[in-house]
Amino acid sequence: MKIFVVDDEPIALSSVRRLLRHRGYQDVEVCDSAPAAAARIKDGDFDVVFVDLLMPGMDGLQLLEAVKPFKPSTEFIMLTAVDDVNTAVKAIRLGAYDYLVKPVENERLLLTLEHAYERRGLLTGLAGAGSRQERLLSEAFSAIVTQSPRLKELLLFAQTMARSGNPVLITGESGTGKELLAQAIHQAGPEPDGPFVAVNVASVSDSLFESQFFGHARGAFTGATASYPGFFEQANGGTLFLDEIGELPRNLQVKFLRVLEEKKVTRLGDPQQIAVNVRIVSATNVDLDKACQEGAFRLDLMYRLKSVHLHLPPLREREEDIPLLAEHFLHRACLRHGKELSGFTPEAIDHLQLQEYPGNIRQLAQQVENAVLMAAGPFIIPEDFGQQAGPSQFSFARKLCTLKEDAEAHTAYVLRQSKGDHPRAAKILGVTLRHLQRKIAVMKKQPGWRQILDDI
Repeated sequence: MKIFVVDDEPIALSSVRRLLRHRGYQDVEVCDSAPAAAARIKDGDFDVVFVDLLMPGMDGLQLLEAVKPFKPSTEFIMLTAVDDVNTAVKAIRLGAYDYLVKPVENERLLLTLEHAYERRGLLTGLAGAGSRQERLLSEAFSAIVTQSPRLKELLLFAQTMARSGNPVLITGESGTGKELLAQAIHQAGPEPDGPFVAVNVASVSDSLFESQFFGHARGAFTGATASYPGFFEQANGGTLFLDEIGELPRNLQVKFLRVLEEKKVTRLGDPQQIAVNVRIVSATNVDLDKACQEGAFRLDLMYRLKSVHLHLPPLREREEDIPLLAEHFLHRACLRHGKELSGFTPEAIDHLQLQEYPGNIRQLAQQVENAVLMAAGPFIIPEDFGQQAGPSQFSFARKLCTLKEDAEAHTAYVLRQSKGDHPRAAKILGVTLRHLQRKIAVMKKQPGWRQILDDI
C-alpha cells in the first residue's frame, strides 16, 4: 500500500509516519506543502492520502478539489483539529473517504486506513486481473471506448457516484466526450428509465431563459398560444444535462439556484409552483473556480453543481486509445456511407498517433470519416488524410513555427537546435520521448527527411 501524508506541521507528519511504519506500512511519503503535494499526487500513484485541513496557501479542501478529479480511485482521509459538520459534509461531497478530528486514536486511524484501502480495491479491481476491472463497469458505460487505465479509473468512480443521484460536474476540453459521459451517468443512476434532456446553455438567449427552463402558461406573453413545459419539467424523473454551464449569465444564476434549492419551478404567467425531481449533470470547459474569483459565476451555485467532479482527460493524454477509437469511428463511418474497408495501414495509424488533436475525440472522428470518403483501396493510407509527402515543400531554415503550422519542420528544427538530444527535444516540444521517437521513425519513411534527420 502506498500512503501519502500531507500536513504543514513537521511534528504531525513524523508522528503519523512513525505510527504507520510501526504497524508495518513501509511505503509512506510525507509532504509539508499543499501545492507541492498536489503536483506529487497527480504524478504519483498513491492508494490512500491523509490530508490536514488547515494549511497556509492552499487548505485541505482546496487540495482535495484540485486532485480528486485526476485521481478518482485514490482515497483521501481528512485530518483536522476543527470539528465542523458543514466542513465534513463538504469534504465528503468533494470525494473524501472520511473526516477524522485530531487527536485521532491510533486504532481509529488505522481502521479507517484499512477500510479506505478496501474501497479503493473494490473500485479499481486491485484484487483481480485486468478483466476484473472490465466486469466492474456496467453496460451503461459501454459506449465510451477506452483502454486507458486512467480513464477506466475515472469511469469506475463515475459509476459509483452515479448511483447516489447527486449533481455531477464534468470538466474537460471541447470534444472530450462530456455529453457521452453524462448519458452513461444517467443510465447508471437511480432513474435510468427517466428522460435525459440535454441543453446547451450558451445557445439559450437571456430573453428566453425563463421561458425555456421554467416554461410558460398560455397567454403569458405575445405569441404564447399554448402552455409550454420548460426543460426542468421535461427532465422530471430523469436527468437534465447542462452543457457549457459556465456560459450561464450572471443575472440568471440566482433564479437557477433557487430552483435547485427548492426543487420547484414556476411557469411564466402561472403562479402555481410545480415540483420537479431532476438530477443535474453539468459540463464546462471553463475554469469555474477562476470564474467565481472574478465574479462571473456564483460560488454557491458552483458548489450546488459540483457535488461530484469528474475531469475528462484530453486525447493527447490517452494516446493508447487512438488506434482503438480510430477503428470504432471507421466502422461507424463505413456503415453511414455504405463502404467496406478492412482497416488502416500501419503508416496511417502512425499518422493518426502523431497528431496533436486540439479538437480531441471529435476531431479524430472527423478525420477518420473524411479518410473513409477518400479511400480508394481496402485500407486507409496516410494520403487519405490529405497528408503531404516529403519536406521539399518546406523551407527548413525558416523561422520557428508551431506544431500546428508544420509538425515535421518544427520537430526537425528543435532536434537540430538541441544537437540531436532526443530527451531534451521532447521536453521542448512538450511531448513524450516515445511520441518523439515514433514521429522521427515516421518522418524517416518520407522522401527527403531521412537525410536531414541522419545529419542532425
